[in-house]
Amino acid sequence: MSSRKALPLELSPQAAEDIVDILAYTQITWGEAQVDAYFEKIQKALATLAENFELGHSRSDLPPTHLAYLVGSHVIIYRAMPTAVQAESIGVLRILHQRMSLARHI
Repeated sequence: MSSRKALPLELSPQAAEDIVDILAYTQITWGEAQVDAYFEKIQKALATLAENFELGHSRSDLPPTHLAYLVGSHVIIYRAMPTAVQAESIGVLRILHQRMSLARHI
């Protein structure tokens, strides 16, 4: 296990709105129990990234400074700020469904 300190997460307003939208859709489609389970899954994924920001992957449809991390049916788009080598925080830009055009929504 890494002795590195977890970095603070900074959710963009769009990422916060994405979470609200995801949970609202989940509520309507699958009910309250699934909302709780999926919210917990998203929270765990964000905590994992805070502890180990290198887990994400670069993608050809994203700028080179952005990384993608899959959680359930969604992709967390983030970047280490100010740089990956000397990161002080994790900037979560969006949380989008994996079928969406990521480049279009960044």
